[in-house]
Amino acid sequence: MSTGLRARLLVVTMSAAAALVCLELVLRAAGFSAPAWYRPDPLLGWALRPGVSGWYSAEGKAFVQVNSAGQRDREHPLEKPAGVYRIAVLGDAYAEAMQVAAGEIYWAQLPRLLEGCGFQRGKRIEVLNFGVRDYGTAQSYLVLEKTALRYRPDLVLLQFDNGNDVRDNSHALDTIKDRPFFRLDGQGGLRLDTAFAARERGYAGRASWTGELLRSLVDGARVLQLARDRVHGLRLMATAHAKSATGNEAGLEVASLGPPRDAHWEQAWRVTEALIAKVGELASRNGAAAALVAVPFAMQVHPDVAWRERLQAKYGVSDLAYPDRRAVSFARERGMLGIMLAPQMQALAVASGTHLYGFANQQLGFGHWNEHGHRAVAGIIARELCASRF
Repeated sequence: MSTGLRARLLVVTMSAAAALVCLELVLRAAGFSAPAWYRPDPLLGWALRPGVSGWYSAEGKAFVQVNSAGQRDREHPLEKPAGVYRIAVLGDAYAEAMQVAAGEIYWAQLPRLLEGCGFQRGKRIEVLNFGVRDYGTAQSYLVLEKTALRYRPDLVLLQFDNGNDVRDNSHALDTIKDRPFFRLDGQGGLRLDTAFAARERGYAGRASWTGELLRSLVDGARVLQLARDRVHGLRLMATAHAKSATGNEAGLEVASLGPPRDAHWEQAWRVTEALIAKVGELASRNGAAAALVAVPFAMQVHPDVAWRERLQAKYGVSDLAYPDRRAVSFARERGMLGIMLAPQMQALAVASGTHLYGFANQQLGFGHWNEHGHRAVAGIIARELCASRF
């Protein structure tokens, strides 16, 4: 290599380094932060990293703080104070709710609404959130068993995401393999399978010292955080455009819109219902009531009725609520309170013309609940609980 070429390469390298340093300083001055939110977990597959905080802007925009116990929530003492009625929320991204500010999340609104209606009169309502993105019912059950019960909840609120939870509970159907699964044994019971934790690829790589080093580097460099955030945002935008073109949405399994058509889906439903029953039984054995909340996918409650009807015709179904009805009916048969959000959310969206899902920086009508959606859900759940005998 000639002396002149080496000199030019040195100038280019130094210029690039200087530009990165300047960008790092600008990002810090602007308060930008988008850390690595998750860490590998040998039981659950992944979990929120305790104490991490920063801005989430891939969908919506909110400042997110993870508490010292690894929950997107404020700090809660392990010991339940006297005169407190505790509600433990289990679920996925709809409970984690990184898209909106902490005070706008539905479970954060419940204490005020429940105390206002006289629910558990004379007690202070405290809600603890254990939801993490992409968790299925298996992970929710394990969180209840290993963590949530230590806080002595009086009510366990289990979210059922009808768009993907049945699939998430099946090793044969799920696209995410680095998670625990329950399998049916010969007697109709469930057997836990955590084989993912031993795989050399996937989980083992993220759990290695190099994976932890990478997360530490991302924590310390806003430039790396910006790069990760933009890549994630581009992926979400590509997904949004694809689902807009088809009338579908990410995560929705068309096969879940009707009775199972093959052995894999039949088994996935059997596992899901067994897990719902196990959540109710475990809560009951520990002195807590249990409720299941069926979370609709966005097109079920889209304010454009014609769009929803076109989707029903496309998939050959009379409505889009088969998984909601099945899960809620099963929960009620097991003595749990079953809350079906879709009808009331749909009526509200149509009457007001308001999108309850999606954000202006991505696409309205798709994705997760926005602040209007969370407000609607909080009101529905509060009314159902207030009318119950809990």
